[in-house]
Amino acid sequence: MGGATNPAVATLLEEIARAKLRAEERRQAAAIASTVQYGVVREGDSVILRLPPAPQKPADDDCCKSGCTPCILDSYRDRLHAYDEDIQALRAQYERVLNGAPIDASEHHIRHALPGGLLEPLQFSSIGIMHTHMLGRYARLLVLEASASNFVLALGEHVQIRATFGDGVRITRPYTPVMIKAPDGVVRPHLYVRLYGGDHRMSEYWRGISAGRRLAVRGPVATNENMTRAFASDVCVLAAAGSGIAPIFQVLQFAHVNSAYRNRRIVVIHCAQDHASLWLLQEISEFSTEMPGLEYHAFLSSEPNANSAAGNSRSNVTYERLSARLLQNAVGPLADTRCAAMVCGPEAFNRDVSMWLQIAGVSEIQTLGA
Repeated sequence: MGGATNPAVATLLEEIARAKLRAEERRQAAAIASTVQYGVVREGDSVILRLPPAPQKPADDDCCKSGCTPCILDSYRDRLHAYDEDIQALRAQYERVLNGAPIDASEHHIRHALPGGLLEPLQFSSIGIMHTHMLGRYARLLVLEASASNFVLALGEHVQIRATFGDGVRITRPYTPVMIKAPDGVVRPHLYVRLYGGDHRMSEYWRGISAGRRLAVRGPVATNENMTRAFASDVCVLAAAGSGIAPIFQVLQFAHVNSAYRNRRIVVIHCAQDHASLWLLQEISEFSTEMPGLEYHAFLSSEPNANSAAGNSRSNVTYERLSARLLQNAVGPLADTRCAAMVCGPEAFNRDVSMWLQIAGVSEIQTLGA
């Protein structure tokens, strides 16, 4: 098959090639850094004490004030305490060796210096953006320069991203990356960002971001919530609006790989402004082929009815804003059925949907902020 190469595809392939080159350069730099041995070491005829660097103290504005567990400031205190204990132990070992004791290799363990892939819970790491594009008018999707081997999040974990503006202001906000296949076939973190109008600085930051730029990311950060609680019931409702689809999809991924939940009736309620914003529709549709109880219902508040394909035959798209009536129709009758729900979206969405779910007969409702 001849013909010219699609310019968008060519640009993406160039971005991927540059990202691979940068990743290899960082891998080589990390390999060199890992050869540095801290502690009491023998170099030639001399015994020296090489102390590791102290943990970097976070700035006051590194805390996003979202109630993360652990908070970056708490993590720093814990890491600093461990570091002080390590330094005291190394100094004591050094004195023993100077007095004739042999070097004990088992004492070389430095707890605070263990590597953790690209993510570091205490300090921000620089992670590149491989690709980014708009999802309609209201959202942006970013593919990060990482993979499942060096960017690991467990169920219920998220990251903090810090934006720095030209006037010196720094803003830190929580986000939940989703690990799915990128265009190059590699499972990579995808970041869905909701864009707001008016004087919204983070939206201003995300609108100006482009491939090749780097993000300041720290994590993983855990939530206090039991993310599998809703699966204890016969019916599980997962309701999301905007970027809330990311943590909800994380829960759905967990159900997909656990046979105990694969046959459970799971009703996904996905609210967005337009069809282009319905991110993860294809992935959820693929899950439904192995999860016979999975139902997907989308509600679009700012798009007129159109002949838009919504995935498989079990998927439904309603071109109306979600209401108590529409929600009850999607969930169906729940007489004598145990039903639990997880709701993730803006505060007003969580409040309204929780109220409507109670009216529909849902007994246990869990809310997460998006």
